[in-house]
Amino acid sequence: MRCLFALAIVLLAAACTTNQRRHGVGSQALTPAEEKQQGRALCDLAAKDASDAWKLYSIQGVKNDSRLFVSGGALHIVSNDAAGLFYFTGAPLFDPAKEPLLTWRWRVSAHLPDATPLSPDLDNFPARLLVGFDSGWEGADPVALQWKKKVEDATGQTPPPRAICYTFGGRIAQNEAVDALFGQGRIVVINLRNRQAAPGTWFDEVRDVASDYQAIFGQAAPKVTALAVAADTHRVHESVNTDFADFRVYEASAYAQFSQDLTPPPQREWSNAALGIVAAAAGVAAACGGWLWLRRRVQSR
Repeated sequence: MRCLFALAIVLLAAACTTNQRRHGVGSQALTPAEEKQQGRALCDLAAKDASDAWKLYSIQGVKNDSRLFVSGGALHIVSNDAAGLFYFTGAPLFDPAKEPLLTWRWRVSAHLPDATPLSPDLDNFPARLLVGFDSGWEGADPVALQWKKKVEDATGQTPPPRAICYTFGGRIAQNEAVDALFGQGRIVVINLRNRQAAPGTWFDEVRDVASDYQAIFGQAAPKVTALAVAADTHRVHESVNTDFADFRVYEASAYAQFSQDLTPPPQREWSNAALGIVAAAAGVAAACGGWLWLRRRVQSR
Protein backbone atom coordinates (compact mmCIF):
# COMPACT_ATOMS: atom_id res chain seq x y z
CA MET A 1 0.00 0.00 0.00
CA ARG A 2 2.84 2.39 0.77
CA CYS A 3 4.23 1.75 -2.71
CA LEU A 4 0.87 2.45 -4.31
CA PHE A 5 0.47 5.64 -2.28
CA ALA A 6 3.93 6.80 -3.35
CA LEU A 7 3.06 6.03 -6.96
CA ALA A 8 -0.11 8.13 -6.72
CA ILE A 9 1.88 11.06 -5.32
CA VAL A 10 4.46 10.80 -8.11
CA LEU A 11 1.79 10.66 -10.82
CA LEU A 12 0.02 13.66 -9.31
CA ALA A 13 3.27 15.60 -9.34
CA ALA A 14 3.78 14.67 -12.97
CA ALA A 15 0.34 15.94 -13.88
CA CYS A 16 1.01 19.24 -12.12
CA THR A 17 4.33 19.68 -13.93
CA THR A 18 3.03 19.40 -17.48
CA ASN A 19 3.99 22.18 -19.78
CA GLN A 20 0.81 24.09 -20.61
CA ARG A 21 2.01 24.95 -24.10
CA ARG A 22 -0.18 23.34 -26.73
CA HIS A 23 0.08 23.03 -30.48
CA GLY A 24 -2.05 24.46 -33.27
CA VAL A 25 -5.77 23.94 -33.46
CA GLY A 26 -7.88 23.00 -36.45
CA SER A 27 -10.37 20.58 -37.89
CA GLN A 28 -10.86 18.32 -40.88
CA ALA A 29 -9.86 19.42 -44.38
CA LEU A 30 -12.66 21.38 -46.00
CA THR A 31 -13.79 21.27 -49.62
CA PRO A 32 -15.86 23.69 -51.72
CA ALA A 33 -19.62 23.23 -51.70
CA GLU A 34 -22.11 23.51 -54.53
CA GLU A 35 -24.13 26.16 -52.72
CA LYS A 36 -22.76 28.48 -50.03
CA GLN A 37 -24.60 29.12 -46.81
CA GLN A 38 -24.81 32.65 -45.44
CA GLY A 39 -24.61 31.70 -41.79
CA ARG A 40 -26.34 33.47 -38.91
CA ALA A 41 -25.23 36.97 -37.92
CA LEU A 42 -24.42 37.26 -34.21
CA CYS A 43 -24.90 41.01 -34.05
CA ASP A 44 -26.23 43.75 -36.33
CA LEU A 45 -23.35 46.18 -36.78
CA ALA A 46 -25.47 48.29 -39.13
CA ALA A 47 -27.92 49.17 -36.37
CA LYS A 48 -27.92 52.75 -35.10
CA ASP A 49 -27.24 51.70 -31.49
CA ALA A 50 -24.88 48.82 -32.31
CA SER A 51 -22.04 50.16 -30.18
CA ASP A 52 -24.25 50.15 -27.05
CA ALA A 53 -24.26 46.34 -27.06
CA TRP A 54 -20.48 46.20 -26.46
CA LYS A 55 -19.71 46.90 -22.78
CA LEU A 56 -16.26 48.12 -21.74
CA TYR A 57 -14.31 46.29 -19.07
CA SER A 58 -11.45 48.55 -17.97
CA ILE A 59 -8.18 46.78 -17.16
CA GLN A 60 -7.05 47.47 -13.61
CA GLY A 61 -3.98 49.70 -13.42
CA VAL A 62 -4.25 50.92 -17.02
CA LYS A 63 -4.34 54.69 -17.34
CA ASN A 64 -6.15 54.92 -20.68
CA ASP A 65 -9.13 52.95 -21.94
CA SER A 66 -9.37 51.92 -25.56
CA ARG A 67 -12.29 53.51 -27.42
CA LEU A 68 -14.89 51.67 -29.51
CA PHE A 69 -17.37 52.99 -32.05
CA VAL A 70 -19.39 51.52 -34.91
CA SER A 71 -19.60 52.85 -38.44
CA GLY A 72 -19.91 51.40 -41.91
CA GLY A 73 -21.05 48.06 -40.54
CA ALA A 74 -17.82 47.49 -38.57
CA LEU A 75 -16.49 47.80 -35.03
CA HIS A 76 -13.61 50.26 -34.75
CA ILE A 77 -11.26 50.24 -31.76
CA VAL A 78 -8.74 53.01 -31.15
CA SER A 79 -5.95 52.15 -28.71
CA ASN A 80 -3.40 54.86 -27.93
CA ASP A 81 -1.20 53.53 -25.12
CA ALA A 82 -4.44 51.99 -23.87
CA ALA A 83 -6.32 48.76 -23.17
CA GLY A 84 -9.79 47.43 -22.43
CA LEU A 85 -12.13 44.56 -23.32
CA PHE A 86 -15.46 45.20 -25.02
CA TYR A 87 -17.94 42.42 -24.16
CA PHE A 88 -20.94 41.34 -26.24
CA THR A 89 -23.07 38.86 -24.31
CA GLY A 90 -26.12 36.68 -24.80
CA ALA A 91 -27.81 33.67 -23.22
CA PRO A 92 -26.41 32.00 -25.21
CA LEU A 93 -24.95 33.54 -28.35
CA PHE A 94 -24.65 30.10 -29.97
CA ASP A 95 -24.23 26.42 -29.23
CA PRO A 96 -21.08 24.91 -30.84
CA ALA A 97 -22.77 21.50 -30.83
CA LYS A 98 -25.22 22.88 -33.39
CA GLU A 99 -23.23 25.76 -34.92
CA PRO A 100 -19.54 24.83 -34.62
CA LEU A 101 -18.13 27.32 -37.16
CA LEU A 102 -17.43 30.95 -36.31
CA THR A 103 -16.37 33.45 -38.96
CA TRP A 104 -15.37 37.11 -38.80
CA ARG A 105 -13.28 39.75 -40.55
CA TRP A 106 -10.58 41.94 -39.02
CA ARG A 107 -7.72 44.27 -39.85
CA VAL A 108 -5.11 46.27 -37.95
CA SER A 109 -3.31 49.50 -38.75
CA ALA A 110 0.02 48.25 -37.40
CA HIS A 111 1.71 45.23 -35.86
CA LEU A 112 3.15 44.84 -32.40
CA PRO A 113 5.86 42.46 -33.65
CA ASP A 114 7.14 41.27 -30.26
CA ALA A 115 3.69 40.55 -28.81
CA THR A 116 3.47 37.31 -26.84
CA PRO A 117 1.19 36.01 -24.06
CA LEU A 118 4.25 34.36 -22.47
CA SER A 119 5.74 37.62 -21.16
CA PRO A 120 3.89 40.09 -18.89
CA ASP A 121 5.76 43.02 -20.46
CA LEU A 122 4.85 42.05 -24.03
CA ASP A 123 1.30 40.75 -23.61
CA ASN A 124 -0.21 43.33 -25.99
CA PHE A 125 -1.83 42.55 -29.35
CA PRO A 126 -3.25 44.90 -31.98
CA ALA A 127 -6.37 42.70 -32.10
CA ARG A 128 -7.93 40.05 -29.89
CA LEU A 129 -11.20 38.16 -30.19
CA LEU A 130 -12.21 36.18 -27.10
CA VAL A 131 -14.87 33.50 -27.40
CA GLY A 132 -16.34 32.81 -23.95
CA PHE A 133 -17.80 29.43 -22.96
CA ASP A 134 -20.31 28.69 -20.20
CA SER A 135 -18.31 25.88 -18.59
CA GLY A 136 -19.21 26.73 -14.98
CA TRP A 137 -17.17 28.48 -12.28
CA GLU A 138 -16.98 25.46 -9.99
CA GLY A 139 -13.41 24.73 -8.96
CA ALA A 140 -12.05 28.14 -9.94
CA ASP A 141 -9.18 29.40 -7.79
CA PRO A 142 -9.44 32.61 -5.69
CA VAL A 143 -7.58 34.73 -8.27
CA ALA A 144 -10.00 33.73 -11.03
CA LEU A 145 -12.99 34.37 -8.77
CA GLN A 146 -11.60 37.79 -7.88
CA TRP A 147 -11.32 38.62 -11.60
CA LYS A 148 -14.89 37.36 -12.12
CA LYS A 149 -16.18 39.79 -9.49
CA LYS A 150 -14.27 42.71 -11.03
CA VAL A 151 -15.85 42.06 -14.43
CA GLU A 152 -19.31 41.76 -12.86
CA ASP A 153 -18.84 45.06 -10.99
CA ALA A 154 -17.59 46.81 -14.14
CA THR A 155 -20.03 45.47 -16.73
CA GLY A 156 -22.98 44.04 -14.81
CA GLN A 157 -22.35 40.73 -16.60
CA THR A 158 -20.80 37.50 -15.37
CA PRO A 159 -17.78 36.72 -17.57
CA PRO A 160 -17.40 33.31 -19.21
CA PRO A 161 -15.45 30.80 -17.08
CA ARG A 162 -13.33 29.66 -20.04
CA ALA A 163 -12.32 31.45 -23.21
CA ILE A 164 -10.31 30.96 -26.37
CA CYS A 165 -8.52 34.16 -27.34
CA TYR A 166 -7.72 34.50 -31.05
CA THR A 167 -5.01 37.08 -31.68
CA PHE A 168 -3.57 38.96 -34.64
CA GLY A 169 0.19 39.24 -35.08
CA GLY A 170 2.93 38.65 -32.58
CA ARG A 171 5.87 36.46 -31.77
CA ILE A 172 4.23 33.12 -31.04
CA ALA A 173 3.96 30.69 -33.93
CA GLN A 174 0.92 31.03 -36.14
CA ASN A 175 -1.89 28.73 -34.98
CA GLU A 176 -0.04 27.66 -31.81
CA ALA A 177 -2.07 27.57 -28.59
CA VAL A 178 -0.65 28.71 -25.24
CA ASP A 179 -2.14 29.50 -21.85
CA ALA A 180 -2.61 33.17 -21.11
CA LEU A 181 -0.61 34.36 -18.11
CA PHE A 182 -3.63 36.20 -16.74
CA GLY A 183 -6.15 33.41 -17.31
CA GLN A 184 -5.26 30.93 -14.54
CA GLY A 185 -5.43 28.12 -17.12
CA ARG A 186 -8.92 29.18 -18.21
CA ILE A 187 -7.94 31.38 -21.18
CA VAL A 188 -5.96 29.93 -24.08
CA VAL A 189 -4.39 32.13 -26.78
CA ILE A 190 -4.17 31.10 -30.43
CA ASN A 191 -2.34 33.41 -32.82
CA LEU A 192 -3.99 33.35 -36.25
CA ARG A 193 -2.02 35.96 -38.20
CA ASN A 194 1.75 36.24 -38.11
CA ARG A 195 3.86 39.36 -38.40
CA GLN A 196 3.88 39.12 -42.20
CA ALA A 197 0.14 39.82 -42.44
CA ALA A 198 -0.14 43.19 -44.20
CA PRO A 199 -1.43 46.04 -41.98
CA GLY A 200 -4.55 47.72 -43.33
CA THR A 201 -5.72 44.57 -45.13
CA TRP A 202 -8.98 42.85 -44.24
CA PHE A 203 -8.53 39.15 -43.35
CA ASP A 204 -11.34 36.60 -43.21
CA GLU A 205 -11.19 33.96 -40.48
CA VAL A 206 -13.08 30.72 -39.96
CA ARG A 207 -12.68 28.61 -36.84
CA ASP A 208 -14.21 25.33 -35.80
CA VAL A 209 -14.64 26.46 -32.20
CA ALA A 210 -16.16 23.11 -31.20
CA SER A 211 -12.98 21.29 -32.28
CA ASP A 212 -10.75 24.01 -30.80
CA TYR A 213 -12.43 23.67 -27.40
CA GLN A 214 -12.37 19.86 -27.47
CA ALA A 215 -8.69 19.84 -28.35
CA ILE A 216 -7.72 22.37 -25.69
CA PHE A 217 -9.91 21.44 -22.73
CA GLY A 218 -10.59 17.79 -23.51
CA GLN A 219 -14.37 18.17 -23.33
CA ALA A 220 -17.26 18.88 -25.65
CA ALA A 221 -17.71 22.64 -26.07
CA PRO A 222 -20.44 24.19 -23.90
CA LYS A 223 -22.57 27.07 -25.12
CA VAL A 224 -20.93 30.38 -26.00
CA THR A 225 -22.27 33.25 -23.92
CA ALA A 226 -19.88 36.08 -24.84
CA LEU A 227 -17.59 37.56 -27.42
CA ALA A 228 -15.03 40.19 -26.49
CA VAL A 229 -12.83 42.35 -28.72
CA ALA A 230 -9.74 44.29 -27.76
CA ALA A 231 -6.69 46.17 -28.98
CA ASP A 232 -4.02 46.47 -26.26
CA THR A 233 -1.03 48.80 -26.45
CA HIS A 234 -0.50 49.97 -22.85
CA ARG A 235 2.55 47.80 -22.15
CA VAL A 236 4.41 48.71 -25.34
CA HIS A 237 3.19 52.35 -25.47
CA GLU A 238 2.07 52.22 -29.10
CA SER A 239 -1.02 53.24 -31.06
CA VAL A 240 -3.20 51.05 -33.29
CA ASN A 241 -6.59 51.21 -34.97
CA THR A 242 -8.39 47.87 -35.24
CA ASP A 243 -11.55 46.89 -37.10
CA PHE A 244 -13.86 43.86 -36.72
CA ALA A 245 -16.83 42.96 -38.90
CA ASP A 246 -19.33 40.28 -39.90
CA PHE A 247 -19.45 37.90 -36.92
CA ARG A 248 -21.34 34.80 -38.09
CA VAL A 249 -21.90 31.20 -37.05
CA TYR A 250 -22.59 28.20 -39.27
CA GLU A 251 -24.00 24.72 -38.82
CA ALA A 252 -21.80 21.70 -39.44
CA SER A 253 -23.34 21.30 -42.89
CA ALA A 254 -21.36 24.40 -43.92
CA TYR A 255 -17.97 22.69 -43.47
CA ALA A 256 -17.81 21.89 -47.15
CA GLN A 257 -17.97 25.49 -48.36
CA PHE A 258 -14.77 26.56 -46.60
CA SER A 259 -11.70 25.57 -48.56
CA GLN A 260 -9.01 25.98 -45.87
CA ASP A 261 -6.98 22.94 -44.88
CA LEU A 262 -6.88 23.36 -41.14
CA THR A 263 -4.22 21.71 -39.00
CA PRO A 264 -4.94 18.71 -36.74
CA PRO A 265 -6.19 19.39 -33.20
CA PRO A 266 -3.50 20.34 -30.66
CA GLN A 267 -1.68 17.94 -28.40
CA ARG A 268 -0.43 18.88 -24.95
CA GLU A 269 3.36 19.01 -24.83
CA TRP A 270 5.17 17.58 -21.80
CA SER A 271 8.06 19.41 -20.20
CA ASN A 272 11.40 17.65 -19.61
CA ALA A 273 10.75 17.73 -15.87
CA ALA A 274 7.37 16.07 -16.32
CA LEU A 275 8.90 13.37 -18.51
CA GLY A 276 11.52 12.70 -15.84
CA ILE A 277 8.85 12.37 -13.16
CA VAL A 278 6.80 10.03 -15.32
CA ALA A 279 9.92 7.90 -15.87
CA ALA A 280 10.46 7.86 -12.11
CA ALA A 281 6.82 6.88 -11.63
CA ALA A 282 7.29 4.00 -14.05
CA GLY A 283 10.32 2.89 -12.04
CA VAL A 284 8.37 3.05 -8.78
CA ALA A 285 5.53 1.09 -10.36
CA ALA A 286 7.97 -1.58 -11.57
CA ALA A 287 9.63 -1.76 -8.14
CA CYS A 288 6.25 -2.06 -6.42
CA GLY A 289 5.19 -4.80 -8.81
CA GLY A 290 8.41 -6.71 -8.21
CA TRP A 291 8.15 -6.33 -4.45
CA LEU A 292 4.54 -7.57 -4.42
CA TRP A 293 5.50 -10.55 -6.61
CA LEU A 294 8.37 -11.52 -4.30
CA ARG A 295 6.19 -11.11 -1.21
CA ARG A 296 3.46 -13.34 -2.63
CA ARG A 297 6.05 -15.94 -3.65
CA VAL A 298 7.55 -16.02 -0.16
CA GLN A 299 4.10 -16.29 1.45
CA SER A 300 3.14 -19.15 -0.83
CA ARG A 301 6.08 -21.28 0.31
